Amino acid sequence: MAMKPVLTSLGIPNGNNDDAMPDSSKVVSPTDSENAEKNMAALEESMNGKLQITTNTASETAPPQDFSSDPLSATALTSPLHSINWDAVGAGSINGIANNSFPTSWETSSASLWESFKRTGPRYPPSLEKLIFDYHHKHGKSWQLAHDAGAGSGVYSPVLARYFRHVHVSDPNPTGLATSRQALSAWMAETKKSRGRFTFSNSKAEQGHESVADKTVDMVVMMEGAHFTNPEVMVRSAAQTLASQGTLALVSYSPVCRVTGNPGANDAVQRLHAAWGAQPWDVVCGDARGKKNFSQGLDFVPLPEDIFDPTKTRRITINTAGKGSSAFASLVPGAAADASDNKVRVNSERRQDFSSENGDDQAKGWRQEVGPEFFRSMTAALYGPGAVTQFEKHFQEIQKIVHETSPNGIMITVEWTVAVVLATRK
Repeated sequence: MAMKPVLTSLGIPNGNNDDAMPDSSKVVSPTDSENAEKNMAALEESMNGKLQITTNTASETAPPQDFSSDPLSATALTSPLHSINWDAVGAGSINGIANNSFPTSWETSSASLWESFKRTGPRYPPSLEKLIFDYHHKHGKSWQLAHDAGAGSGVYSPVLARYFRHVHVSDPNPTGLATSRQALSAWMAETKKSRGRFTFSNSKAEQGHESVADKTVDMVVMMEGAHFTNPEVMVRSAAQTLASQGTLALVSYSPVCRVTGNPGANDAVQRLHAAWGAQPWDVVCGDARGKKNFSQGLDFVPLPEDIFDPTKTRRITINTAGKGSSAFASLVPGAAADASDNKVRVNSERRQDFSSENGDDQAKGWRQEVGPEFFRSMTAALYGPGAVTQFEKHFQEIQKIVHETSPNGIMITVEWTVAVVLATRK
């Protein structure tokens, strides 16, 4: 029997929780704060001609922080929604982790590890925000309601809340959704210029039309989750809710990175990835279907021309060394051999490939400086903290090479392979 979405709401202006809405309810329109009209007028004035997206890039230029004693903070992610709430996922105290005395009660379910992976990084860079919202400003016409589908712990929801009056947050995992409510409540309490409100539903992306009224959504976003879905059903469901000229935005990035400008360190990191085996892909992709989908970038997602305007659709790849979506097949173990069997559902939509190597603005932030402890952090996220010790020789090797070959003996530069789909509802 299909899971029926359960909706609840959370108001931004005062941070109070509303009563749960009936199961049959659908989000129809945003409930605005008392200053919403004034805020919207200011937003529309700022959009005169070109949308001006201002982002805080201080974290990209700040001096490196020392996370040597805390492998789970090694990614130096500054957003409160990009730090793991281990109590929420059953991991116990963070102090035990800092002392390398990892809690034995660590929950190693795929759902918990998936939440951990999403929260440890990489951080979604300002360039992605600009890419998505510039696109919507160019092709869309309304900034009322956004749907963060498959949102998990709500990492991207605050970004949407800066632009839209109302953000609906949905995920099939009750634990992830509960974490998002807690994290977003904290975010609202600390954010003085918040707008609109959040609502929540425990539902699959394929059920978006059951949670949100038809033709009312201005943007549907799905970050790092499309490969879990039945893509045909997911796209049709999202399209049913999108208003005319509404935007569908999908993003996917590889859980493994590569080191640039330091071949020795890259070889050591790739040996660590090989030692990881299939675990990262089991966490990130879930099952064989998920891995097969992921191996195509986002080309497995159909964008029917009777629904989406093919002249506006963009299929974007970043840091693929010129290989485009085919670069993903070489990343997923065992996927390359099956790539010819994959059903690539791409018509005549425009493709664009950007690179950090070339200095493309669209790729900024997908290349970051990290210390050797970063790899402990990712290992802990993908395996659970207790498994970190089994890869100690690899961490020591990476640290030794970085110390001997890095210009400052501390940091190396890594980059991720990324796929983005942007489409406009007819």
